Amino acid sequence: MLAIQINIMENDQRFLAADGRKYSGLERGDLSPKDFQDYTFVQLADTQLGMMTQMKEVQHLLYLRTLIKIFTLGFKDGKKEIPIPELSAIHRGQTGEDLFEIEVELSRQAVHCINKMSPKPVFAVICGDLVHAFPDKDPKKNAMEVEAFKNIYAKIDPSIRLVCLCGNHDVSEKPSAKELGLWKERFGDDYFSFWVGSDKYIVLNSQMYKNDTNCKQEAEHQNEWLDKELQQGQENRRFTAVFSHIPPFINDPEESSGYFPLSKEVRLDILARLAEGDVSHWFCGHYHRNAEGTFKSSNGKQIEVITSGAVGGNIETDPAGDVLGLSGMKSIKADASVSGLRIVSVSKKGITHEFKTFESLMTEE
Repeated sequence: MLAIQINIMENDQRFLAADGRKYSGLERGDLSPKDFQDYTFVQLADTQLGMMTQMKEVQHLLYLRTLIKIFTLGFKDGKKEIPIPELSAIHRGQTGEDLFEIEVELSRQAVHCINKMSPKPVFAVICGDLVHAFPDKDPKKNAMEVEAFKNIYAKIDPSIRLVCLCGNHDVSEKPSAKELGLWKERFGDDYFSFWVGSDKYIVLNSQMYKNDTNCKQEAEHQNEWLDKELQQGQENRRFTAVFSHIPPFINDPEESSGYFPLSKEVRLDILARLAEGDVSHWFCGHYHRNAEGTFKSSNGKQIEVITSGAVGGNIETDPAGDVLGLSGMKSIKADASVSGLRIVSVSKKGITHEFKTFESLMTEE
């Protein structure tokens, strides 16, 4: 029994490495620039355990509402219609338990693929929405999903640093000090920076840029901290990259605001500041699809924005809907043929990356 408790404590400590706005083991000077001229890291997004199960439950409720409308000649219950993607045909007949197990298996495949990489990546970063249930709306289910998440990802090789950041489902759509505090108890700081050799990485809590209604003071602290981070050691950095859950934009920095990207006003302000701080890449999730675009500042500096598909359910776009919003979701599929991770290679020549499905990674073994 004691051995089990010690193992649980060690696993929990691994998820608490982000503290004091730094990451233990990846602070400046921990990894020599000379020894880390060339290396890789892995970016994952939207493991989101529990999402597929809720999609099935919601679609069942929408089906019942449709039947009521038919049999009552158009009766309206006053509830707002929210676009929900259809479950892919491969999921027909599967129960909520089946769908949760599929998500778990995809995360297990992610861990397997990461551990099999040679040479091993320096770190693996998970860009938010680790789980699906909101901590403020369904704390019991949220806690269960977090436990399942930790049980899986604690199995990543100990030599590979595991970096977790929060998404909207992890801290709620309108995070307050309560939700942010709960995240800190479970995963450490919600924003921080770390180093690999002379390369700097900045982790942001993007939900505070999306909706700071209940956390204005915390959001202001992050903004002030970010400006200082961008200035510190700028002349001694080789590359600087940012990680967040929500992307600033999907394809074009001038695109309109929407559910998936940050608002245009907020995004352009942050992008200009990041460009001035010599940030070259911004890796994100949230969209459950792959997308890329480039921001060019007024002084000619560029930031490549990379949005990665999900480890869990991936969305098929409905071109007839708003691709920046919920109406642009046609269907959702959790399967090794579409779910995957992004492998990022860093060298003196620059940063290159490729999203690979678990199916393709398994065939390469």
